[in-house]
Amino acid sequence: MNTESSTSDTQSPSAASRHRHVVGALVLAAVLGLSFLGYLTPDMRIQWENFMSMCGF
Repeated sequence: MNTESSTSDTQSPSAASRHRHVVGALVLAAVLGLSFLGYLTPDMRIQWENFMSMCGF
């Protein structure tokens, strides 16, 4: 009886989960970065109430 897992070209669930976390963190950083950049430019003031409502708060 062979107890070793067979190797395949697909990623393991833990690797796929890690990639999702990394991508999610990058997307969050991009959204927050753009939000703060918009806050610093006088022509594009952010309404923080609108931003918080988009986040579900």
